[in-house]
Amino acid sequence: MKSIFVAELAAGSAVDELFALRKVELKEYPNGKMIVIEAGDRTGRIKGVIWSASPELYKSLIPGEIFRIRGTVTTYKGEPQITVERAELTKDYDPGDFLPTGPFTKEDLDQRLSLAIEDIGDNDYKALIKTVFADGKFRRGFLTGVGGKLWHHNYVGGLAEHTLGVYDLCRDFAGRYKELDKDLMAAGALLHDIGKVESYSLENFIDYTDSGRLIGHIVIGDEIVKAIIAGLPDFPAKKSLKIRHMILSHQGSPEQSSPVPPMMPEGEALYIADLLDSKLAAYRRITGKEKRDGVRWSSFVNLLDKHIFFGDEIDG
Repeated sequence: MKSIFVAELAAGSAVDELFALRKVELKEYPNGKMIVIEAGDRTGRIKGVIWSASPELYKSLIPGEIFRIRGTVTTYKGEPQITVERAELTKDYDPGDFLPTGPFTKEDLDQRLSLAIEDIGDNDYKALIKTVFADGKFRRGFLTGVGGKLWHHNYVGGLAEHTLGVYDLCRDFAGRYKELDKDLMAAGALLHDIGKVESYSLENFIDYTDSGRLIGHIVIGDEIVKAIIAGLPDFPAKKSLKIRHMILSHQGSPEQSSPVPPMMPEGEALYIADLLDSKLAAYRRITGKEKRDGVRWSSFVNLLDKHIFFGDEIDG
């Protein structure tokens, strides 16, 4: 069991603790070679530097493994980092120290998923979704999967939490706007991110799988649905096109990694629901990490291209 986590590290303190090794780079500087690492645990990430580096040491530092790192917390360009004196591979650790978990239990998420599926009135969409989640291994992967690597719902259970949040929004939209097919909306919400089950690995830290990086979760999700539809007798071709379009267009545009933009009302609504749920989750994450007494603004958030305001009162 770890005694101190990344979020608790302070400049000037000594470090002798277990961390997951996320990245390793061998670099040159004027006095020779150095190794730059990124280490982490369930509370965050921190960079580290080993000044006396060699190719042999570099090869021994295996990303994805757990290392006991000894050194001192320093700062570089205002950010904390560890000046590493020693790094030793270990197999004696608690996996729960390294992967963050969400606010809902797997059982809670599973029950909500079952209720959502049963609430779909269209028999074709219901049969499709039941078949997707009838695979026990896939369902477990979905319930313990992550919504993203860093940006939103980046913890165990985050994928199901995000999916069900989008589902709730889509049901609300369908109740408000008569032009929306409520069952297509529900089916699109439940299936839009299923490709993430195969897109992320959860071995001591969250990272992309090869297929997640090379193909992407949207295309993977479409392939899963296309294959299952092929095995469902008499599944209507028009519904197949619609549900696949929902998956393929849910991020809005090719610039946002969707192969096609939304071209149906339900696609537009799903895109907005997905964007809203993911962005508000990112706001919660940033606020939880950075807000404290006396701090009115977040640091600059590159993906939002802006700061986030924390203050309860606005000064003149």
